[in-house]
Amino acid sequence: MLASTSLIKSSWIAVDVARDRAERVLVVETYIAVSPLEPNYDAAQYERVLACVQNVLKSHPEIDRASILSMHRGSGCTALFRDQSAKQSAAA
Repeated sequence: MLASTSLIKSSWIAVDVARDRAERVLVVETYIAVSPLEPNYDAAQYERVLACVQNVLKSHPEIDRASILSMHRGSGCTALFRDQSAKQSAAA
């Protein structure tokens, strides 16, 4: 799980409000290109990010859906993507 987090720059929860409902959307910025049309698209790495995001959605049913944004460079990732067991062992 922690190897996947290195591909994630940041994430946040956005609220998409329509006339009849509001949805919580997990928005993820990644270090990799997310479109096969981009020259540096890496399908294997994208699958790792996708698996990580799906795991977060499974662990947090209050989030309705996710959106993954294009490649960015920077540092940091959010605690939402860190494995609970890794956090507990780091705290010990």
